[in-house]
Amino acid sequence: MESLDTFLQSAHRCLHHPSERARLAAILGRWTAAWQGKQRTFDLSLSLHGAFLHFNQLMEGTWVQAFTFVATRREGVCLRGPDPDRTRKAHKLRHNPLNPTTLDALFEAWSQHPEARPAGHAVEFFLEETPDETWQTCLEEALACLGK
Repeated sequence: MESLDTFLQSAHRCLHHPSERARLAAILGRWTAAWQGKQRTFDLSLSLHGAFLHFNQLMEGTWVQAFTFVATRREGVCLRGPDPDRTRKAHKLRHNPLNPTTLDALFEAWSQHPEARPAGHAVEFFLEETPDETWQTCLEEALACLGK
């Protein structure tokens, strides 16, 4: 869970109140605990733009960034997903094309929440705008759409 710890350290710089930091740690603790298995991994990337904790899943022989937690100084912390590049990957990978149906189903489920903001072919949930019940529901929807 080194990736999670590094992401939380970066995200703490974007959050001003200790209660927000504790809340983020609790939310990510639940999400990472549920995201276990041989076909699931975490990937961390850091840049000048912020920190990105990618939740990856092996789908039909292709690793896909299912969704990503993003921490930036300008926008704060949000969940962005499902993978906005899924349509292009369905065409790009000729020998083993990605079937984006499950990610499209997750997009539809997450889009129904009033806290969801459109972000191209994805949606975003911001930490300060989204209640804990919605975070739990989104996790359950992700697991249901992408398989447990």
